[in-house]
Amino acid sequence: MFLNILYNELKLLNRSKWLIILFSVILLLFTFASYNGSNNVSKRLSDIADVKKEFFEKESVMLQTLYKIKAGENIETPYWRLPSEPMIVGNQYPRLAIMYPESLSFLSTGQSDMYTHFISPRIYGNNFALDYSEMVNPVQLLFGNFDLAFVIIYILPLLIIAFTYNALSKEKELGTFRVIASQPISTLVWLFHKISIRFFVFTFFTSLILVINISIFSFDKFLFNSNLFGLLLLLAGYNLFWFVLAFIINIKINDSSKNSLTLIGLWLLLVLIIPATINQVGSSLYPIPSRLKMINEIRSINKENESQQNEIMDSYLRSHPEFVQENNESQFGFWHNYFASEKAMEEKTKPLLQDYDSQLKKQQVLIEGFRFLSPAILMQQSLNKFASTSELHYNDFKKQVFEFSDEWRNYLIPMLFKNQKFNLDKYDQLPSFKYNNRIEHNIWLNVFIILTINIIMLFTFSTKNLEDRSV
Repeated sequence: MFLNILYNELKLLNRSKWLIILFSVILLLFTFASYNGSNNVSKRLSDIADVKKEFFEKESVMLQTLYKIKAGENIETPYWRLPSEPMIVGNQYPRLAIMYPESLSFLSTGQSDMYTHFISPRIYGNNFALDYSEMVNPVQLLFGNFDLAFVIIYILPLLIIAFTYNALSKEKELGTFRVIASQPISTLVWLFHKISIRFFVFTFFTSLILVINISIFSFDKFLFNSNLFGLLLLLAGYNLFWFVLAFIINIKINDSSKNSLTLIGLWLLLVLIIPATINQVGSSLYPIPSRLKMINEIRSINKENESQQNEIMDSYLRSHPEFVQENNESQFGFWHNYFASEKAMEEKTKPLLQDYDSQLKKQQVLIEGFRFLSPAILMQQSLNKFASTSELHYNDFKKQVFEFSDEWRNYLIPMLFKNQKFNLDKYDQLPSFKYNNRIEHNIWLNVFIILTINIIMLFTFSTKNLEDRSV
């Protein structure tokens, strides 16, 4: 019986041109979204290339000057701007901290349109004052980017609704339901087979086109491994959720117009309303501390430190007795006092930063906990992590830059206090930044979750609980 249903269903889909229309629409949407996402990645790489070019130009000037100093040549540059001074190197020639895109970053723009991907932490300035945000078009932020994640999460469910909303009611409206009811198979099983066939056809098209786009638009050579298989399973699980929903609505309501309105309403609820509500609840329960308030508190701390400069320097030297060996208080200048004050500043502002991080983590935990309420949240988080464009990735990038900034300072500050000059030998020992992707995508866990949700839905609305309104 299943083979007969399969043959008739494919025949009907072919006659109605649904297969051609479906394949064409999915191909067009996926290709354009991939192209758009690839352009975003290309722009990101282009910006990185420009800033690297500027960095190497400045680096070349510094090296030429260091060679002249070593050779004893006369240099027109004022002494207080020479790269032989460690503080000049730390402030004028900082290292680049770059977050390169991953192979599948084109898949989801995520937070990449909100944060910068490169920064140069200088020795002068506070870590917490580093700016990681970029000026972006507010209209684009409002409506999002047309990438593959957008197509999969928002548009594919609408195509599934159009593909399945009248799977049963159409037979009744066309008068062919009596023929189907006369067959030795229950209406529920017949509809289940019909919806299953459409699910496999739809998922085959989407998976095939996704693999093709990954092969074409992945800027780096992407290996077709278990991660890709997990991504395809996640896509299949998301498709299955909407097909199961359509199956339930077809049985429970069995009216084409009411089916379509109900499914569109559920789409609005699950894809738009619930995620927006959870995000608003998170912002209300765990508000991020005001940046303006933080700046005012920092200014107050700075003013307080200025009046306690001698005590701060004494405390700093007690913490770093190795800096006292070749110095006395009369030799301490601006930079010595600055770093002593900076250390005190970091200690006093640590609670402010911890409060900010704590509130942010609470928001993320809240959203993670409520991802079971909407498959759209689960898909968005999964695709962002898979593309390495999630907020977790950019927060970790910021953390790694902070760590490197401390390493950068700790290399140069001892040279200042020991009255050492910077030279070519020390240039080779300069610390460099390398971003390490430390965030796990957990795609297999998300596949398990979405498949579990589908199974629970099927068991909850089993034949015992579904009211067959086809008669």
